[in-house]
Amino acid sequence: PIVAETWAEVRDNANTVVDWLIAGYEGNSKTDITVLAKGSGGIDQCAQTLPPGLAVFGGCRVRETGRFVTFYYADDAAPTMMKGRASMHKNGVLNVLEGSDGEIEMRPGLTEMETQLPVSTGGGNNLPSSTGATTSKPRPTATPPTPAIVPTTQEEPIPIQEPTEATLTSPTPNTETKTTTIAASPTADLDTKGSVVVV
Repeated sequence: PIVAETWAEVRDNANTVVDWLIAGYEGNSKTDITVLAKGSGGIDQCAQTLPPGLAVFGGCRVRETGRFVTFYYADDAAPTMMKGRASMHKNGVLNVLEGSDGEIEMRPGLTEMETQLPVSTGGGNNLPSSTGATTSKPRPTATPPTPAIVPTTQEEPIPIQEPTEATLTSPTPNTETKTTTIAASPTADLDTKGSVVVV
């Protein structure tokens, strides 16, 4: 809850003391995430505060637009196992930071000017990626599944004519044709609606 509570402080328009947070693993824990740092100064100050040797998560208020961004950052000196574990936990942690407009590629020294987040003119996520500083994460749209069987609107059932025998003709390797006669199945029966029921 401490991460969600701190994120609420970042998102609070009346709060001028906290506009970014950095979260990471608590002590030697492999699963517990806590707030490692928080403060004001936006993306610029957050980027200067990134801890060395760790994989961290965070979020910032963009001072110029008032929009919110999240990030995942793994320092080059962070242990490989920590980086792998953190990348698996990334979505779960960033989902706690609700109301974000997108994700940025955080790095030491990143400035708000490099992100250039435009003001949204409509629905959707329109973050640029021209500088390499931001990554657009469009939300997936749900498409209804296509039915495997399309119901017909026909009132009357289509009559089924049962063949008494069928003839199959297939060529043989000598270019002769071979004919096989198959009798109709005695186990096929019609139900009252005209559908075939296999017994």
